[in-house]
Amino acid sequence: MRLVLTRTFLCVQLCTTPLFETAGASDLVIWSPVKLAPRTYQTTIGFRLPMAWEMSAGADLGLAGAAGGKILRGSELATLWGKAVDDRRSLAGQLRSEVALRMDTLKGDGTLYLGRSQSWIFSKDIDMQTLGSLNLNYVATRAEPASVTASQGVTMIFASTGTSISASGAVKDRDGAFSSTLGFNQPIAPNLNLSASFNDPLTLTPTGDVRVDYRIKW
Repeated sequence: MRLVLTRTFLCVQLCTTPLFETAGASDLVIWSPVKLAPRTYQTTIGFRLPMAWEMSAGADLGLAGAAGGKILRGSELATLWGKAVDDRRSLAGQLRSEVALRMDTLKGDGTLYLGRSQSWIFSKDIDMQTLGSLNLNYVATRAEPASVTASQGVTMIFASTGTSISASGAVKDRDGAFSSTLGFNQPIAPNLNLSASFNDPLTLTPTGDVRVDYRIKW
């Protein structure tokens, strides 16, 4: 049995700048066909328009088939998606706002994501990062309302040593469950890194892990 997966993207890109700019025709058209594996292809087709927000919208399409060419039942993929991003950069830091939507047209499932992140220079030796997000998930096959998950995180980075310490938390509206994570990351050598994370440290049964990663490039 062979698996055939075809994914087609249709994008409409709106790039940053508050005023319209002059651009050549070659800069406004997106065309990027890729062969991922035998009988597996992916194509990105779209357009760019110079506007204040960077926007994209499209569709994911896919099928799986047997060796004889018969389409396997239940393998169809037809998902619509869209995203809008406002990315502002300056010498002092970066501010990014994002709205993303995905809808499975075959199953009726959907996801809405709202996110906002910011990074800035807190002092001579410390950089700060914050991230807040809101996720709305709807599953049509479940006899229950959509679930909402809100999360907030903060990261402190020491520029002189590369050490970073992070903390994040998330709460679900359906059952009010709260989860939290503490993280630590320390570069030891150019290709050697130490990291640790602790999940739900305030509960009676916290979990965690410590990792040492070595990376080789060639």
